[in-house]
Amino acid sequence: MMIYLDSAATAPMRKEAVAAYAEAAEKAFGNTQSLHDAGSAAADYFVSCRKLWAEFLNVRPDGIYFTGNASEANQLAIRSLLNGRPTACRQIISTKLEHASVLSVLHELEKNGYTIDYIDVDRFGQVDMTAFEQAVDEETALVIMQLVNSEMGAVQPVKECTQIAKRFGVPLHSDIVQGFGKLPVDIGSWGVASAVCSAHKIGGPKGVGIAYLDPSIHWQSVYEGTTHQNGFRAGTIDVPGIVSATIAAKHAVIEQPQSYDHARSLQDYLLEHLPDGVIATGDIATKSPFIQGLILPHVEGQWMMLDCNRAQIAISTGTACKIGYGEAMSAMLAMGTEPDTARKFVRISFHQAISTRDIDEFIRVVEKSLAEFTPSS
Repeated sequence: MMIYLDSAATAPMRKEAVAAYAEAAEKAFGNTQSLHDAGSAAADYFVSCRKLWAEFLNVRPDGIYFTGNASEANQLAIRSLLNGRPTACRQIISTKLEHASVLSVLHELEKNGYTIDYIDVDRFGQVDMTAFEQAVDEETALVIMQLVNSEMGAVQPVKECTQIAKRFGVPLHSDIVQGFGKLPVDIGSWGVASAVCSAHKIGGPKGVGIAYLDPSIHWQSVYEGTTHQNGFRAGTIDVPGIVSATIAAKHAVIEQPQSYDHARSLQDYLLEHLPDGVIATGDIATKSPFIQGLILPHVEGQWMMLDCNRAQIAISTGTACKIGYGEAMSAMLAMGTEPDTARKFVRISFHQAISTRDIDEFIRVVEKSLAEFTPSS
């Protein structure tokens, strides 16, 4: 049986979420836009799910929207907020540690005349708050600040960034995909303009993203003429998927303190037993314990990933959404890591079922691989 150490890419689906999908697919198969009873039943499920997500995030239900995935949710939220901003505001502030879905839309927006100001981060991936505060002004259109980096788990001070941005009336968008259900999250008290979650990172189904847009903030639809979900996203609503995602989120929120403590204990155990020469990235005191970025002494990450796979251990060399395009490399370079060193990066990530025995087996394979693949060979 495979030891699965890649939950940051996707988590095993919870049995409760599978059961919820099956039940909703049978009972709520109608189109929420239809006026007959089958449509009304589906709409009732949809409304209930919005209310529950609003409770999870401490926000208003009318600010909750559902998409096909978190990547789409990021792009729609960012573009919708920008569409509602004054045309004179053309500066966007972010960092190079964002998810691929955010970095790609920033690249597109730069071609459309926006100036992207990437704030530096330190060697632990922490944003330079002095530089950030100096960068924000009245001409800033949007701040984009991810809560938890998906490569090494660096946690950004989203609440503090939001407070600074608000001094100038600037909205802040936060990708909280790797934080929701794992760290304490309170979007309402933080005051962010928009936030994005992903169902399949917390044991829900793939194909469901969750977006929040503050109803008090002006935004404009990306899709002209769309009526679904107040114009935020076109297309028939996937009610069974949303129900399944909501049940997964409910369990993740309830279990969050216990899950965090479990991940911290696994992180402590891993660091105590790391093979000689293997370096853990990030600030252990402040990072998410669910994500462990490791730099190997003399073996490339791709080699180690394949070696682990042969031993039935699943790890990664970085974010699955951009494998082959160097997102981990981009994050490492932003933190000041040399390119040759960045190529020796691997990531492991935890879920509730992982035990110290699984960590032992991973370490055994790493030690064996490092010993076999010596620098002289």
